[in-house]
Amino acid sequence: MHPVGFGASDSAPMPEDFSEEFADADLRDVRRGKRLSKVAAALAKAPAASISAACGGWAETMAAYRLLNCGDFEPAALVEPHQEATATRCAAHACVAVIQDTTELDFSRMKETTGLGPLNDMLRRGFFLHSLYAVSPAGLPLGLLDASIVLRDDASLGSSNRTRKRRPVEEKESWRWVGGYLRTCELARRLPEREVFSISDREGDIFEVYQEWMLAEGGPRAEWIIRANQDRALAGMTDDEPSKLFAALEAAPKTGEIDYEVRATKGTRKVKGNTVAASRAARRVRQEIRVMKITPRPPHRKGTKLKEVSFHAVLALEVDAPAGEEPIRWLLLTSKEVTTLEDARRILDLYMMRWGIEVFHKVLKTGCRVESMQLKTAPALVNALMIYTVIAWRILYLTHLGRECPDLPCGAVFEEAEWKAACAVVKRKKELGEPSLTEFIGIVGKLGGHLGRKSDGPPGPQSIWQGLTRVRDFACAWHAFYGGS
Repeated sequence: MHPVGFGASDSAPMPEDFSEEFADADLRDVRRGKRLSKVAAALAKAPAASISAACGGWAETMAAYRLLNCGDFEPAALVEPHQEATATRCAAHACVAVIQDTTELDFSRMKETTGLGPLNDMLRRGFFLHSLYAVSPAGLPLGLLDASIVLRDDASLGSSNRTRKRRPVEEKESWRWVGGYLRTCELARRLPEREVFSISDREGDIFEVYQEWMLAEGGPRAEWIIRANQDRALAGMTDDEPSKLFAALEAAPKTGEIDYEVRATKGTRKVKGNTVAASRAARRVRQEIRVMKITPRPPHRKGTKLKEVSFHAVLALEVDAPAGEEPIRWLLLTSKEVTTLEDARRILDLYMMRWGIEVFHKVLKTGCRVESMQLKTAPALVNALMIYTVIAWRILYLTHLGRECPDLPCGAVFEEAEWKAACAVVKRKKELGEPSLTEFIGIVGKLGGHLGRKSDGPPGPQSIWQGLTRVRDFACAWHAFYGGS
């Protein structure tokens, strides 16, 4: 599927110096800000290495640990410059998708680490990261608009459903989705000439999001696309019309059909709270599209009367799915008006950008190996995690730039010692001079295990993060032998 109707062109901008992502961080001491830039640069050059291995020396490692264990600033202060740079990058695009998602970070192996909370049971300890990840419609990673931590206490894990339901919605874990939408609205107000979307999976199907959108009517606000989770009762339906969301969409007239290719996938999915293996063979998919304007009945909230909100829904249901394969089905809710097949296709295309945040979290956990960090307190882990979120974004940014900016010299992103050393290792001829970014990303990928055959396509994030670690080691050797010349 390809984006439809985004208007402006979507070429990648010239990348900033990575150190600018941490410049002027207010850590209540100028020296800490300088240390942050050094630590981040070292970790970025070897994202899969331990903190001590990446820092490269006793003094540098101890300085990094002092920074991570410092309690004189909030973790958010570490990434405020990156979030500001993200907003600036967003301004260069006519349309921006801000994707919300939560991922679990499991530190159960770190038995002596203090301050961790329970995950899905008391034996598993860690916390959750809720990310707001901005991308352009062409898939260019623009950065993290926000990153917040959800740390459960032991008492909350055993509370009953009745107890949780009695809590004000603002005190529930699920409020993070509403907060994420409000944070995206801040970006929309900052960029009133841009179209800003908040995109969420089923967990984001919370009525207060729709209420906040309605209350912001008349001013700049973020649009939203959310995959439906609740089969809500609908207002304004006649006696012979279905009164619930799912049935009403299935009974709506067909708007048209779309078809596209899906790739083979391997992985897991949640079924009634349990993780089960899930795989899908590559195939051609044909879906029937149905659209409808709906007015869900507001849920009851103690002490608050919610108002009715009207918006649109899009149902995409696969027809003639292969035997043994579950039909691909999406029911999306959106604040945008949807009346035509092209309207529906655009909403579906935007929602499909969600895969980007899943890749981001995979790079963070597998490429940067954040769950292997050996720090003694939860606050230190959170501080390190904030830095690694920016590093994970950079890996994906480089991956995309390597594909989309064929004429950009690699020196715009990499140090001279890095590209010279890597080129020497792969026996690239000196007389060819400085390679383009596209060629050098190919070299980095090759060092990370990418075979580079025509059928393989460009290197992906995994070969990039593995290759970056090797490039860093080669550059250290280059400096030792040639003094950086």
